[in-house]
Amino acid sequence: MKNSNSKSPTKTKIIIAPPIKKKTIKKKVAAKVAAKVVPPKLSAQLLISSAQELRLMPNEEITLRFGFKNTGKLPWKSRAIVLQGPDGGLFAVNSWAASTTPVKISGDVLGIGRLEFFDMTLRAPEQPGSYSFAAALVVDGQPILGGSIRVPIEVANSEREILTAEQVLPEPRIRVALGKVEGPLSIRVSTGHYQINLLDGTPIATADEGAAFVVQYEPTAHFYILIYNGTTTTSTQPFRMRADGADSRFVVTDSTDAAKWNKKIAFNEYRDTFELRWSDKITGAWMINELSMEHYLKGLIETGNSEPYELQKAVYTAARTYAYIYLPDGVRAVGRIWDVHALWDQVYKGYSAELTNPNGVRAVDETRGVLITYQHRPVVTPYYTRSDGMTRGWKEVWGGQDKSWLQPVAAKYDVGKKLWGHGVGMSTQDAKARIKKDGWTFDQVLTYYYTGVQLQKVYE
Repeated sequence: MKNSNSKSPTKTKIIIAPPIKKKTIKKKVAAKVAAKVVPPKLSAQLLISSAQELRLMPNEEITLRFGFKNTGKLPWKSRAIVLQGPDGGLFAVNSWAASTTPVKISGDVLGIGRLEFFDMTLRAPEQPGSYSFAAALVVDGQPILGGSIRVPIEVANSEREILTAEQVLPEPRIRVALGKVEGPLSIRVSTGHYQINLLDGTPIATADEGAAFVVQYEPTAHFYILIYNGTTTTSTQPFRMRADGADSRFVVTDSTDAAKWNKKIAFNEYRDTFELRWSDKITGAWMINELSMEHYLKGLIETGNSEPYELQKAVYTAARTYAYIYLPDGVRAVGRIWDVHALWDQVYKGYSAELTNPNGVRAVDETRGVLITYQHRPVVTPYYTRSDGMTRGWKEVWGGQDKSWLQPVAAKYDVGKKLWGHGVGMSTQDAKARIKKDGWTFDQVLTYYYTGVQLQKVYE
């Protein structure tokens, strides 16, 4: 019998919702994430750093440059580079804005998207060891996203070691284009002995001290002419005047190239081997002087004899490295027309230059075989007369890709002066002042202007 007070059981209504598509879920999640991520009002991007790591001598000073771009939503008013970490204060110099603030800028506003440079001088601690220069960009009183700086610094215990390559090579030979010539060219042997051959080695004649001959290329008939001892010889091959030693020299008697400071000094005598070679690439008959790399360097006039000796060593080490990278691998010397030009690359004047710059000759001898290397490979090392207070990077001047060892650095003794040269690499005037006023050595100079490099003896 049913209880009259009991209630009927409650019915549950089940509603089946349509399935949520995966794309809808992703959109909702993305919308929530986007709502939470707010672009910072103050942020920066480090675009330029003149050093990734450094190796310094005790108490050595160096000027670094950092370039930050304003990537935030607000312009920058006051900004400063403030030290972070325990080592930063060990690098302090008197030029800092404060003991913990290498650089401070105020009084103007840096707009959104603009780039600003921060230059600061550091002095290495007196105690050798491993350090880290750490700092942060502070804008309007607060550190900002992307404003961190960290440069590992190794302070050496003594003078920089000149490394020796695992495989020390023999001294290379280099081919120098002295210039183009039209018509016959007169040559005289000034000292030593020469063997006149065809390019393939076929002997033609010998020439001793005082011997004179004439060489010429006939472009219409496409052959070479040699006039010697009353005999005329023609050949489709070039004639090669091969010296019996590095002290054998010849004179281009048709040349009138005289020193500007002394008209009695004629730059027309050269060591070693001579050829006259026709070039289709740069049309014309070219005078070629082939000789050892070290004698080539001694024939440069990139410095004067009265320049500081450490500058001489720095310049000729850079010049050696610059020339070395133009030697193509696997191509024997006579298979190339030339490697460097006597004016377009480095100013080469031959044997007479040795007589006018004996200190330069000594600097070449003392740095024999030493090259500037980056990650143990020789690299291009341009140099020039004077900057305007800051050197340039490779890409800025010549385009293409930047080179890690050619980063902009401050040239404090060039500040306020007019740029004289391309601006990439070593400013010889700033280097000269650092040597005379700050007591820098040639290795300090080279490792400053060429970032992150080492000095390495590559050949005997």
